[in-house]
Amino acid sequence: MTTWNDPAVTVDLSGRVVVITGGSRGMGLSMVKAAHAAGATVVVLARDAERLDGVVQEAAAAGATIHGIAAELAVDDEREAAFERVVAKFGRIDGLVNNAGITKVGPSADYHLADFRRILEVNVAAVFACSQAAVRAMPDGGSIVNTASLSSFIGQPERAAYVASKTAVLGLTRSLAVEWGPLGVRVNAIAPGYIETDLTGDLLRRGILDRDVVEGRTPLRRFGMPDDVAGATLFLLSDLSSFVSGATLSIDGGWLANGYIR
Repeated sequence: MTTWNDPAVTVDLSGRVVVITGGSRGMGLSMVKAAHAAGATVVVLARDAERLDGVVQEAAAAGATIHGIAAELAVDDEREAAFERVVAKFGRIDGLVNNAGITKVGPSADYHLADFRRILEVNVAAVFACSQAAVRAMPDGGSIVNTASLSSFIGQPERAAYVASKTAVLGLTRSLAVEWGPLGVRVNAIAPGYIETDLTGDLLRRGILDRDVVEGRTPLRRFGMPDDVAGATLFLLSDLSSFVSGATLSIDGGWLANGYIR
């Protein structure tokens, strides 16, 4: 597990201002810790103010400085105010990770349209709006990383809204990469598979996921860890990926590549 000052992190983000949304738990928190360990000034945007404050305090106890701003990113005034605070304090943004997202599982025939719209608002529209705010603060270029999903490539029952939203993230990533490339801004996506988080832990306990089935379908025969996702994110934020744009990096242990039927 990555710590706040992990000497094993060798990617260099020194001197860069990196904004990470949804960074108060799970994969996002691992991204935050890894980016800090790589030398970045990290600003975390999350809607749960209490949990976010806990992350800032945990970092401080470890001798790390993390900047937290509580905001509901799907609300225009809150999102715009959050990015204005970042720019006012640091003068620019060098990297953005659009990691915040929501889901709701339910039969599609009975799915409330309000829930469908809400998921698209948070998972797609807010990603676009945060990217807009960031690119305006990247006069010398930068890197944007969008969190897509294994669900971007497959169909899943009772997850129509989530699958639709994460599929849209891929198209948005490609379009922005093409449009903003001349500005020196790279836009890429990561597509995590089954990762050990509080969410997957809950799904396993409820019997919605079966560990043996998932691991048996995964060539590496395990769930991913949040640090697996954080490492790929650091790569895309850093100069190590300086000629990578419009790409999607699957972090799924080979799940998508596996067409074997037994």
